[in-house]
Amino acid sequence: MFSSTLDQQQGEASAEEKLWRAVIARTLEEWIAGPLRYSRIAEEFLFDDDSDFHAVCSSAGMNPNHLRRRLKTLRARGIPKEVLELGIGRKKKANLRAGVLNQQPLTA
Repeated sequence: MFSSTLDQQQGEASAEEKLWRAVIARTLEEWIAGPLRYSRIAEEFLFDDDSDFHAVCSSAGMNPNHLRRRLKTLRARGIPKEVLELGIGRKKKANLRAGVLNQQPLTA
């Protein structure tokens, strides 16, 4: 689902970039299918936080403005049916995390 959100980079990501991508992936998981409290916290971070969001994206080697634009488009369309069909649990989270972590940073 998020593969279109992330463009591929030429080289391998550093361990630090992978760590920060995992933070972003976890935040996306919480926003989509986490408990209401965590979903709201994640949504606030993804859409309203400017300093920390930009720092995390930069540390992940991602363009924060491009990611936020794509997430706003996703939010406006609603959560796709295929994401909801994954169900809540380890399989869904592993699928989302793998989709985000296997992709590379955004470019301007």
